[in-house]
Amino acid sequence: MKKRLLVPFFFILLMVAFLNSSMVFPADKPPKEIKIGASLAITGPFSVEWGPPTLKYSQALESVVNERGGVYVKEYNTRLPIKLIIYDDGSSPDRSVELYEKLATVDKADFFIGPESSPILIKASTIAEKYGIPMIGSCGNSPYIFARGFKWLVGVDMPAPQWGETYYAMIKQLMDTKQIPQLKTVAVIKEETPHTMDVGLGAEHYAKIAGLEVVSSEKIPQGLADFSSIIIKWKGLKPDIVYVASWSSTAATFAKQAHETGFKPFTLHIPHVTLTTVWHKKVGPEIAEGVTGITHIANFKSGDVQLYNEAIKRTGLGPYDLGIPPNRFLSLEVLLKGIEKAGTLNRAKVMDAIKTLRYQTLHGEMFFRFGYDIVGKKCDGVGNKPVYIAQLQGGEIKVLWPLELAEGKYKRR
Repeated sequence: MKKRLLVPFFFILLMVAFLNSSMVFPADKPPKEIKIGASLAITGPFSVEWGPPTLKYSQALESVVNERGGVYVKEYNTRLPIKLIIYDDGSSPDRSVELYEKLATVDKADFFIGPESSPILIKASTIAEKYGIPMIGSCGNSPYIFARGFKWLVGVDMPAPQWGETYYAMIKQLMDTKQIPQLKTVAVIKEETPHTMDVGLGAEHYAKIAGLEVVSSEKIPQGLADFSSIIIKWKGLKPDIVYVASWSSTAATFAKQAHETGFKPFTLHIPHVTLTTVWHKKVGPEIAEGVTGITHIANFKSGDVQLYNEAIKRTGLGPYDLGIPPNRFLSLEVLLKGIEKAGTLNRAKVMDAIKTLRYQTLHGEMFFRFGYDIVGKKCDGVGNKPVYIAQLQGGEIKVLWPLELAEGKYKRR
């Protein structure tokens, strides 16, 4: 009698086990692809720095990653291809919010790459926070972005104020080696948008640390068209260094008007004008020659240089035509490394893995900082990717600093 009861009970256990396994089976089945959503300034005022070439590079990078087999996800014991879904935000923060909302709810993106520029990332990142979707910021580096206590955002770039520290390190070296005379004064323009204001604040802060006097600091509205009053004032002050913390299009207006009125400081530093070759073409060689700025591009010697270069090769363009390709490369690399480390597509686990990443990339060791003080703000998720100082020489962009990566020597304007 007992044996008869055991038989149906055994089959009941088998049936329960089968049903349970059937219920969890869809969760164990790997997806067709990993969907990564982003918006990009393909058009609008920020397209000078990014634009269609950045889209082209992103698509080339996607192709090379997938040809390598995609990204390994331990949970499924397989490699999965990636699919980039990129929309044009027209350089508009509000439009970017709409697009990330669409990426989250309609396209069902698994993860986000942040939009370019701090003004846009500030707003777009609220969607990542709303839906709990990891977002990797590419170029947005205003401290304000990372001082809001957001849990689903990190940014690969060094904080904007620190760009000034890099520039004055080069100036000090040039003065110490008597390649230039002892400079004493600095005048700063700060365009009133996130990032450019922070770059300007850093310009003032690190000038004082370098022993230079800031004789004038001018806030200007975004896209100012008339610099005559500032130029007249500065002609009287005769600053040795003019540091223009503005977007490229605004800087072109200033440079043209300064040239037309004969205002020529010893050195003119405009961070954004050496990001791509567009600015040189926009203002012409007479104005552009000798202007210094920053670049994210260098002769990289560490990390996955092969992947970075292969994607550039496929675009048919040069690195300086592509709109800051290292940042785009690094933001995607961080996400894929995070997925591999987590071994799953679970967003919370991937975000935790990203926050604790430490690995060798193009620029050296990559990691994120938390509770990090930047100009009085406690910031979380701040990256450490450096920038390099470059100069426009003969229509080309030449890296000058740091010396170990230099492609040429500083030339006086």
